[in-house]
Amino acid sequence: MRKTKVAFNVKQFIDIWRYAMCSIAFSSTCSAYDIHDVADPPVASVIYVGEVVQNGMPLQMKQFSTESSVTEVLVFYKQRWSDISKYRNDVPAYLEKHVGEWHVLSKMETDKSVVVQARKSSRGSTEGYILVTDISRATKPNQWSSEFPRIQGSRLLSNTESIDKGRAAYTLVFFNEYSVHVNRDYYRDNMHADGWQYARGSEKTKTAILYFRRDKWHCDIAVTEADDGKTIIIANLVEMNENS
Repeated sequence: MRKTKVAFNVKQFIDIWRYAMCSIAFSSTCSAYDIHDVADPPVASVIYVGEVVQNGMPLQMKQFSTESSVTEVLVFYKQRWSDISKYRNDVPAYLEKHVGEWHVLSKMETDKSVVVQARKSSRGSTEGYILVTDISRATKPNQWSSEFPRIQGSRLLSNTESIDKGRAAYTLVFFNEYSVHVNRDYYRDNMHADGWQYARGSEKTKTAILYFRRDKWHCDIAVTEADDGKTIIIANLVEMNENS
């Protein structure tokens, strides 16, 4: 039987986030900067995803797809950013790195980290994201980052906050060395201690999904084996309101 792998690599996830932040030391002298100030790739379909809070930092995001190659997209931004940097002293035009299949360019604009990441899609075109993180508005992590249950030894990879149709929404990503089944049993047997009621669950190859409720909160947990052998736990929490 062919082994099913999830296209999620823990090291790549950590590296992309750290690399997005590593350009903080190279700030410029521009004034206010917004994601809409970042040029879109030529002849691209672009969607404004919105703003979330990623690991305590407000982040704006656009998603794009284009028939241009990854190289052409990168050259477009390198040229634009190099032209701008001619008027700055001792400030690199951009930083570049490969993280798995992703090609990442990063630069700073005042107190904003600007990141473009692109890769070849399964259809042969290019897909990617434009991210602008406002490091001046960094906040403390929300309560779930420390209070949400996890097996001892689990590490928090990501803590994302957003507003979904007027409802507060949080996504936590953990990883650990335990199996999918051990993690599944842990959540099914221990969430009630924090007031969560188990609603239902389902399983597929190397993946378990569990659903819980607590007061006005809904929570679904996906536990899956990553392609580097570790287990990823993704918890989505949504605060339900009267319009839900």
